[in-house]
Amino acid sequence: MSTQPTLADMLQRIQRLPALPAVALDLLNTLAGSEPDVISLARRIAQDQAIAARVLRVANSPFYGLQKRVGSVHDAVVVLGFSAVRSLVLAAAVVTGLPSGQCTGFEPDRFWRHVMGTAVAAQALARRLGRDAEAIFVAGLLHDIGRLAMVAIYPELFSRAVAVARERDCSLQEVELEIFGFDHAAVGAALARRWNFPEETIDALACHHQPAHGAPGGLAALIHYADAISKSLDFEEAEDTLMPILDAESVDALGLDWQALIEVLAETQARFDSYRLMLG
Repeated sequence: MSTQPTLADMLQRIQRLPALPAVALDLLNTLAGSEPDVISLARRIAQDQAIAARVLRVANSPFYGLQKRVGSVHDAVVVLGFSAVRSLVLAAAVVTGLPSGQCTGFEPDRFWRHVMGTAVAAQALARRLGRDAEAIFVAGLLHDIGRLAMVAIYPELFSRAVAVARERDCSLQEVELEIFGFDHAAVGAALARRWNFPEETIDALACHHQPAHGAPGGLAALIHYADAISKSLDFEEAEDTLMPILDAESVDALGLDWQALIEVLAETQARFDSYRLMLG
């Protein structure tokens, strides 16, 4: 008798996972364009000490080059602007609010370094392409969130997938499909739908490995490219990192020239060095 779960099983079990912290969900709603009450929102953020501490650590990092240290979330909003602080808070909320689970072979620190690298690479790409940098940052931050759900719900199966991928020296996604019958992209899209994320974010999570299947002009190609940039800059700090196979047509369609790519790589490295303080 097969023990392979179905995606329906997975989705039913997802209902038992914790939601994102309330302040993160509030901030996600403001991405849709609603005007935030910055003072009350800063007060709510400050009430979550773990999130506020991580935000202030990054806000005071050399990347932002502030002449004077900021000591409160409200001050950070005043100095850096609401958009920058919103991205910082969302990153901190995801890192602190979502469990990494206990699973042999799964390395949470490596996972989060790659995720953060992808988010900042996506943000750097968005700036060069005139796209919504915050929405793309969020999609990059959450692009592999389905893996956390798989680790939390099916740790033994996921541990087997990790072992097989290493033994074969192939992509983990390939083995996920074999062992589970679905991959982390499908699970991540289901989680994003549960949390009422914008449709373009759901599409990006679902199609970041196959951007040609995503909505035309959507975020999937950007996250696909950002994922590869994060891997190429070795943010995971692992000897067995495999470079993903790029969808050349989707990447070429972005129209990024060589000089722009050099700038993206430089900004990604600098921003990652700052944002990794979020992980400490």
